[in-house]
Amino acid sequence: MEDFQGIISLFIACVEIVLLINLLIFSEKNKENKIIIGIVTLLFGYQFMEFFMCYTASHSYLLVYISFIIISFLPPLMLYLVLTVNKFNNKSILLIFVPIVVLLTYYLFVLNSFEITNCTVLFAAYEMPLGDLYGVIYYSPIITSIYLLSKMVSNPIYKENKINLVIMLVGILATFVPVALIIAMFPVLIDYVESFFCKAASIIALTFTLYAMRNNSKEKESSNE
Repeated sequence: MEDFQGIISLFIACVEIVLLINLLIFSEKNKENKIIIGIVTLLFGYQFMEFFMCYTASHSYLLVYISFIIISFLPPLMLYLVLTVNKFNNKSILLIFVPIVVLLTYYLFVLNSFEITNCTVLFAAYEMPLGDLYGVIYYSPIITSIYLLSKMVSNPIYKENKINLVIMLVGILATFVPVALIIAMFPVLIDYVESFFCKAASIIALTFTLYAMRNNSKEKESSNE
């Protein structure tokens, strides 16, 4: 089975690169869709990195750190997207990136603490410093995004965009909730949580791509008629 380590990551990376190409060619290049292109790019980048590290047995702490940089910006970028859809235009919005930037900067001084402890066909297990703090910083923007989207879906102000918001909310819930439940029931899998979540996040790539394809001027004009 060693020849197949990380092969699922490669398959998902291929799916996500196809989605990314479609976004680059067919989606309207408004601000929301550009953020979605960034999100799908991050997801593709992580899956490719995990495949490369597992398949080639390149478990360098530097490569692991780079993969963490890639995926660590996913939650705040998702929250940035939700706040953008919510028309929150204050410059302070960029503060949502500060916690993860600070932690990643600290990690620069303890790079040798990063490692892949196990690679399988499906997932990779990681070891890193301050894992609990990383988890809080990583999942807080996701929980906040779910909360804000839930409020927006039920708000009449967003009636014309409700279907798109539901698509986005369902994508995040279908990714986050099953992973959280599985980890809660099987704590032994906690070392695989980042890999597990990023595999499930292919659902986010699919639903956000659908959102972007629907998120264009013509679609909004037709909904206003």
